[in-house]
Amino acid sequence: MTKSNILKIATQEFSIHGYDAVSMNKLAAKLEVNKATIYYHYKDKRSLYQEVLTSLIHINREKNNKIINSDINPKEKFRQYIKLFVETIKEHPQIVSISLREMANLGSNVDSTMANDFKQEMLDIKNIVLQLNLKERYKKLDFYELKSLIMGTVNTYYSIQMSHLELDGINDFENNSDKVLDYTIDFLSNILLDALCE
Repeated sequence: MTKSNILKIATQEFSIHGYDAVSMNKLAAKLEVNKATIYYHYKDKRSLYQEVLTSLIHINREKNNKIINSDINPKEKFRQYIKLFVETIKEHPQIVSISLREMANLGSNVDSTMANDFKQEMLDIKNIVLQLNLKERYKKLDFYELKSLIMGTVNTYYSIQMSHLELDGINDFENNSDKVLDYTIDFLSNILLDALCE
């Protein structure tokens, strides 16, 4: 049993059941291994969970840096930043349920050692937004609030559209995650750029 396979299955389990409901016994049963195999790679459930979170945050670090350092138009750079975030969710939908659970729990299961990862996330969006021709009222923008707005909008919209609840008005998407997320890229980029830029 490889460490990467444990991480993959743990990510799925934490996204479905949440941190508190996943035990090392249940995870070992799901992996069809002895619990000692998991403990060989991870000292406890918390360290495994922190690696799940860290791996999700770092998924597209290189691609993100490429966007930030590119010579493309700042508005296009902003669109590409949102597009990368949304496309990451397409490939790793577990991000939505894990991040929504952590938001609902006020980050109670997030280790303080992840602070640098969150700071880097803020620096990334700051580096992009400061290249835009911002309206006067947004020149002192709180980048944490903007990042939260983007994440919250994408995560909430995606989870509502993809839910199995009978909701009026979402028939056009028919639980099609690609269609939902493609729409979100365009909608969110245009709204934010119209609001922020001269």
